[in-house]
Amino acid sequence: MSNPQHLSRRQFLRVASFSAAGLALAACAAPAAPGAAPAAPSGGAAPSTEKITIRFHARIGQQEDTLYDMMMPKFMEENPNIELVRESFPGAEYQTKISTMLAGGTLGDAIWSALGGATIYFQWAQGTIAPINDLVSAAGVDLSEWYEGCINAITMEGNLLGLPFKAHPGWAVTYYNATAYAEVGLDVPTADWTLDDQIEYAKALHKVEGDRVVRFGYLPGALEHAWKALLCVTRAYGGQLLNEDGSRFLLMEDPARQAIQYTWDLFNVHNVAPKPDQILGTVNEMWIAGALAMNTAGTFRSIAASAIGDAFEWMVVGNAKGPAGVGGSDYEVDAFCVTTASKHPNEAFKWVEYLCNHESGVQLGLIGGTVGGRPDVYGDPRLLAFPYRVVFKELMDNAQASRVVGNWRQAEAESVLAQLCQPLWAGIEQPTEAYLSQIATAVQDVLDKPRP
Repeated sequence: MSNPQHLSRRQFLRVASFSAAGLALAACAAPAAPGAAPAAPSGGAAPSTEKITIRFHARIGQQEDTLYDMMMPKFMEENPNIELVRESFPGAEYQTKISTMLAGGTLGDAIWSALGGATIYFQWAQGTIAPINDLVSAAGVDLSEWYEGCINAITMEGNLLGLPFKAHPGWAVTYYNATAYAEVGLDVPTADWTLDDQIEYAKALHKVEGDRVVRFGYLPGALEHAWKALLCVTRAYGGQLLNEDGSRFLLMEDPARQAIQYTWDLFNVHNVAPKPDQILGTVNEMWIAGALAMNTAGTFRSIAASAIGDAFEWMVVGNAKGPAGVGGSDYEVDAFCVTTASKHPNEAFKWVEYLCNHESGVQLGLIGGTVGGRPDVYGDPRLLAFPYRVVFKELMDNAQASRVVGNWRQAEAESVLAQLCQPLWAGIEQPTEAYLSQIATAVQDVLDKPRP
């Protein structure tokens, strides 16, 4: 696998995941071959002087929809020659809708995209999104306003595919019930707490009444997202799940095996974590109900603050540190992009830039949840007034670069790992040499497939 250059001249990591339906629709649209850049809009073209309509496609979400409702009137007031039309779709249907419009010639001018599910890489290879390098240059946009790791993550072979809309440092955050800590007489964890500390805290916080667990000591993130959570623990042990070019799965190396063993012990030796059949409703609902003393997730879980209210005091801390001296992290990015179909790329990019600017990023946080992928957003005093966001900033400022599969089948690899890890967390399987080898082989089989 080649090592293309980012705009920042640092090595980037390529990834994409393709659905069968999306590929079929892309074929109908006759896109450029994977790896070939779609036709780029001319950044030098003069903006339209007539009133024009910009259609943008977004994923439905309470936080995002609130932001769009807030920012669209402001943008149109500032740009009276542009009328914005939003077309939003449920997350489960989003990519199918985009592919259908691409194939039917009805695609709009700008779209939401993300690293999650490798959506942005699929859209790039499908011919849906255009590189914005020329638009950035023509508009005089300073890319250093966003986190470098976020810009790198959405750059393919030197082509910047969009601007970071939202971003967080991966499954790097441990949420804890401070009221429960006080109840058992424990000091709350500090930034230097260790994996061993975490086990002892979880044991002390675990609460049983009769034969019923009323509060679990700790839920590892691996139950919700095996790949992302195990990546953080593996990095805490000084390793990686993938080699540098994303061609080999490193589960059989010591750090990843230690991460698996540590997680398995929480479920099946220390018995402080709810097994899959003990999850009532969703993990978020269990956290809100006070049934989890600690849980690991991304910054997105902070959206539960309003639902928790004054039921208990809560706070966050970076993941417990392992032998490598870190708790593990990686960049996660949502983006907005200009489509290859847009007849008004300058105006579409103006809206993309507006959605990804400082004020939009801050408002996302004030609404609640993950914020814009910019240092000036994470460091805005309005957000830092919330103590948990001080921790988020420290984690984001020091987030580790993503490392993803080299054949653009990230989602497929993650799905295989999640399925094969569930019997481990349930106690049906043990992390033996034979079973871990079975997992490693199954995931490697995905990595050995050709690019879609």
